[in-house]
Amino acid sequence: MDDPRVGILIDNYMYKKLRSGKERYEKFSFYEEAANSLDMSICFFRLDDVNVESRKTIAQVRNKKGFLVEKEIQIPMVIHNRAVTSTIFAKKKIKDLSKMGHWIFNEFSKIGKWQVYLILIKNDDLFSHLPETVPANGENFDRMLEKYKEIIIKPTSGGLGSGIISISKGKEHTWKVQYDQQIGKGLKEIVFSNELPDIITKKLSRGNIIQQRIPLATYKGNPFDLRVSVQRNGCGQWQVTGIVAKVAKSGGYLTNVAKGGECKDFAVILESFPYLEAKEVFKSIEQLSLKVVKDLSSYYVNLADVGLDIGITNEGFPMFIECNGRDQRYSFKEADMYDVWKETYATPIRYARFLLDSIGTSDKNSSHST
Repeated sequence: MDDPRVGILIDNYMYKKLRSGKERYEKFSFYEEAANSLDMSICFFRLDDVNVESRKTIAQVRNKKGFLVEKEIQIPMVIHNRAVTSTIFAKKKIKDLSKMGHWIFNEFSKIGKWQVYLILIKNDDLFSHLPETVPANGENFDRMLEKYKEIIIKPTSGGLGSGIISISKGKEHTWKVQYDQQIGKGLKEIVFSNELPDIITKKLSRGNIIQQRIPLATYKGNPFDLRVSVQRNGCGQWQVTGIVAKVAKSGGYLTNVAKGGECKDFAVILESFPYLEAKEVFKSIEQLSLKVVKDLSSYYVNLADVGLDIGITNEGFPMFIECNGRDQRYSFKEADMYDVWKETYATPIRYARFLLDSIGTSDKNSSHST
């Protein structure tokens, strides 16, 4: 297959890892395996190497001997974006490619938390599943702290649990702030009463949001939430591909793997809640997830592959936390959910096949009518 037709757009870091043969968080071979099963060729490329004028790009493709080699090729008509494309340069190139007829799903992988909240809060069906969220400033901080026993402050963008602090009410008009220090230094706690610690005042003066902290269910005494992979499938329809639990480390409040969280099969964790009906819990999570992505896809162009963070209470009630436009699928690997992990790579490729077939049908119809 000398002319790859489906492209995986990756950033410089992933491109270098692919070229060196050292896979870390992204399992490139799963894309290729899925593409081969659908009789498609595939390539991996960077936005920096795209030449819009010539409609060509440098990409890594498999040669006849099975080795990945760099080659100049025609820009694929269907592209799955796995890179961060939030810069002005990236947005312009993506826009140019779209105007030229290229179908890029997950065009922009950075999805702002505040913008997502503003979209979802308009849906009455989602209202009870959304923790109250407001822009971070002094007035909102005072109001939220008076209203809730626990709140969190976090960046409107970014991931992996970076920059998140937790504030909770203590005894006798005191409060406790917790935040993760630099790698290796662990969690820091500060108890205060009147004067706010510097860590809070800094957060209130930057682009952050304040959010009601969800009373998360716990596993072996530690809070956990869920990563839900929601993707468009080979029929172009949204589906929940997998659900994995992320358990905070002992004494911690962040469930992210990068912050010491541990991934577990959610079905196994549910065994610790014998009073809950597992099928009903899974169903409620899936229903919430599908409602969320359908609302978001009406706003974000060509959205097709996201990872939702969903919290769940002890009563089994699901609460939406945030949406990740570039889902880190290795959570399923960490939980030994190998088949689901693999499926999270195969599903976007099936969707790419669906798009290619749709483009082909459209071309045939247009040529037939002329």
